[in-house]
Amino acid sequence: MSLVTAEYPDLPRDEETSRQHRDYLRRVIAHMRKPPTRIAKEVGVAASTLTRLLKDDSGATLHARTISRLQEYSGIAFFGGDPSAPATFRGLAEDAVPFDAKDADPILSAAIKALISGRKAADPWTMRTRALEQRGYLPGDIVIVDLGRLPEAGDAVCAQVYDWRRAAAETVMRLYEPPYLVAASLDEGLRRPLVVDNEQVIIKGVLLPHRLRPDTPSA
Repeated sequence: MSLVTAEYPDLPRDEETSRQHRDYLRRVIAHMRKPPTRIAKEVGVAASTLTRLLKDDSGATLHARTISRLQEYSGIAFFGGDPSAPATFRGLAEDAVPFDAKDADPILSAAIKALISGRKAADPWTMRTRALEQRGYLPGDIVIVDLGRLPEAGDAVCAQVYDWRRAAAETVMRLYEPPYLVAASLDEGLRRPLVVDNEQVIIKGVLLPHRLRPDTPSA
């Protein structure tokens, strides 16, 4: 069964949107050095979903789930960036930013490495907001996101919120209360629930319970 062959339901079928999607697909093809038919097979969509888009006059667009799968598959961000830059997708990261290990204390870096060790995929992030303060995660804390763990009700998770019309994305840290993401915070500005629809709102991973501080690297 094809999971993502439909076109994106909310985007207008105009030339500019189609061009943006086509340019993105071409970046993925160039980066992966594979034909679109093979890429389609490996991400689980019909070959025509990609080959049709490559026709300049097709007016076709991609479903949001297809774009998300292509990002996961290639590591190439849909939202701008240098195609020659290292493959990564960071979003706009409002609740948290990727941890910068460049100037980090060696002891802190060692603690993070120990927490990540043995996991298939995990990333450290630095909290910027109070979105999970009632769970003990405070601004400035270094948290570990386990990308290989499926979320369960009550888990603290890292998610991406996409705005396809504005070509923007935001990283949020929330509690997963199916089908919603909710803040665990006293900040009323963070309390708007988000519906996990796997199109506009997609969970990327589950936070580990550890909280590290740059000055006191302990759980």
